[in-house]
Amino acid sequence: MKSRIALALLATAFALTATAAETVKIVNIGHGYYAGALYVAKQEKLFEKYGLEADITFVQGGALVLQTLLAKQADVGIVSYEHVLAGAVQGRKIVSFYCVANRPLNNVIVDAATGAGADKLSLEDKIKRLKGKRVGLPSANGSGEKMLKFLANRYGLQLPGDITTVYLGSEPASYVAGFQRKVIDAAVPVEPAGVMVQQAGLGSIYVNVMNGDVPEFRDLLFMTLAAHPDTMRDKPDLMRKVALVFTEANRILRDPARGKALMAKEYPEMNAEANDQVYASVRQIWPESGRMSEAQAKASFDYLQPTGPQKVDLATTFTNEFLPK
Repeated sequence: MKSRIALALLATAFALTATAAETVKIVNIGHGYYAGALYVAKQEKLFEKYGLEADITFVQGGALVLQTLLAKQADVGIVSYEHVLAGAVQGRKIVSFYCVANRPLNNVIVDAATGAGADKLSLEDKIKRLKGKRVGLPSANGSGEKMLKFLANRYGLQLPGDITTVYLGSEPASYVAGFQRKVIDAAVPVEPAGVMVQQAGLGSIYVNVMNGDVPEFRDLLFMTLAAHPDTMRDKPDLMRKVALVFTEANRILRDPARGKALMAKEYPEMNAEANDQVYASVRQIWPESGRMSEAQAKASFDYLQPTGPQKVDLATTFTNEFLPK
């Protein structure tokens, strides 16, 4: 009898614990290595630790994340800050509250012919060599295309025009296939696509953006957690819990003794050497904390130059309010 009562009490305790978890709806751009903190949080059950149940959706493209947040169909989006700005200049507001990456996630990679002798070229000469080339990109008007356009315009090339863009999505295999089938000469993909192309012997890094080869891309707001202002107003405790989850996950992620192995589990299709290479490269763009500054916001705005009818007060496009004190 006592054992039945004990079991009943235990079942009740588990039921209460289960119902106590608050659901947080998260929408993420694709399945990029940049979102390592999200994968660590899932593997290490950090959402549960802070009383949350994560409902995670993956979509193709930041524009879809932006629309989902604007419609308040998700609580949190993992989205590039450029989409926060793109919405702001159109009078459609979402706000970043945690910096996931403070540098672009894309390197420029090229085939052997394009990359021949590139180690002796200046950045300007490298970009000029892309004239007439077919460049693979994740999506139209996405981060990769904006970076390429910025570099092309700086050195006198037109995009579109002098460079042909080929949209291949975010899956790494698409870039491996693109180089294998010779439908592209170069690419600006999100990692781990670049490393996988190199591992296949099909290309090499041409412009190492993640290492800081382009000064304008070194310290800015690139990938962030963002939410609708109404969600922030109505669910401040939820925002704080999410920030706590990502703060702890980021600390684990940046520790090579733990983070590298967890990312290897997330990407089992990569061999150990490829994972080591991607981890070392991407670790540079994971900031030590999620804190953001107006200087970073301005650096992002200056290179993106978003256009629209609304003047933007950059201080209103991000907040550190929900970060752990």
